[in-house]
Amino acid sequence: MDEIIKKVITLAIPGSYLWMIKNATVQAGESGIWTAFIKLNIFFGNYVTVLIVIFLGLAAYYLSEVFIDGLLLQYYQKRLQLDSAEKLIDEIDKLPIYLPLKIQLKWSILHHPIHKEINFRKIMRPVFILITIFTALFSLISYLGQFHQIFELTSHFKLQYLIIACCTLFFWIIIRKKIWIFVSLGCILLNLLVIVPWYLPSSQIIAGDEVNKIRILQLNVFTNNQQYNRAIALVKKENPDIAVFQEVSEKWAEELKVLRQSYPYVFHFQDNRIFGKSIYSKIPLENQNIKIISKYYKRTSLVTELKVSEKPISLIVTHLAVPITRVSFQVRNQEFAVLANYVSKLESPVIVVGDFNTSLWSPYYQQFVEKTGLRNGRRGFGIQPSWPTFLPLFYMPIDHCLVSSEFQVLNSRIGENVGSDHLPLITDVAIPILE
Repeated sequence: MDEIIKKVITLAIPGSYLWMIKNATVQAGESGIWTAFIKLNIFFGNYVTVLIVIFLGLAAYYLSEVFIDGLLLQYYQKRLQLDSAEKLIDEIDKLPIYLPLKIQLKWSILHHPIHKEINFRKIMRPVFILITIFTALFSLISYLGQFHQIFELTSHFKLQYLIIACCTLFFWIIIRKKIWIFVSLGCILLNLLVIVPWYLPSSQIIAGDEVNKIRILQLNVFTNNQQYNRAIALVKKENPDIAVFQEVSEKWAEELKVLRQSYPYVFHFQDNRIFGKSIYSKIPLENQNIKIISKYYKRTSLVTELKVSEKPISLIVTHLAVPITRVSFQVRNQEFAVLANYVSKLESPVIVVGDFNTSLWSPYYQQFVEKTGLRNGRRGFGIQPSWPTFLPLFYMPIDHCLVSSEFQVLNSRIGENVGSDHLPLITDVAIPILE
């Protein structure tokens, strides 16, 4: 019986983890535990997904061993104060538990009449040592993303490393372990260095009255999401000047047509039946063009031109490849390079908006902004994680609105959940009126 309980606990933690993800995807029209594995693979990659499930299982088994055995030992130690050892041994012989645990209970009764309470500090110490070591390791290798795909993957979780390091620091302070206190402090510092700057006020000039203000709403609708009305209601509520959508299926494209009543200028391209991109605008969209950014997957970006006070502004809507395999990782990096070359040659102010499938801390993202000179609209407003809604503990900022230096970013924020695995990103920008 004890082994059955331990196995149930061992399976319960990773099982609950997958069940939570499965339920989140069912709401978007999917089902099955296999879907949960697919989601994790998209998020972490194959090897890391397997390691996560194994780690959760081992952690659960360790806790089940400690708590079940420990609680039984405590129970019979207390019973020993009221009943004879012979009676308890006879009772233990009849218990539906495995022989090793029976022997341990009997030995404890016969030779250790006083059994100490479970020492939770000792139980949790090895767990926190492992957590601290892994957090320190990932915090370090996350700075080496340009050397390997796995290293680049670890660069996306700076916020999570910071939160975990704060928790381990609190634990080590309580039990007064100096060496681990310093390790946790080092992890906190490593991650604060790249998080804090996003919350510092921007040095840009505050826009005055002589500006044109533009609100841009960006949303990856998630092709299997069927909650069309929520996305449409969000657009009506936020009233952006430009609404941008990715992963637009043929059904989504049909449902979004209702927005034409308020947004007469539309630029839509259907890459295939389930993936497309759409721009709905109150501002005329001129010189519409389809830019191929990847021949391997035939992926495209929408390129168009806005005229604001007779000043041309280039608007680029993109959706980069998901870097879950070696090939797709290389493709996404090539897409970055193609876009960077294209943007750097444009003479007009530029807005690049979309799902980059890359966080703020990826070296490939950083190379892109360095070459183009674009500025992320988040700067000064926080990191604003946007994905994945089905796994909030692992939120990361992969949806971006990048603008040229001519623009002043008035505000950047995350919108409400509309049923997608992405949250909408809303950016208010201003460009001075030139006489």
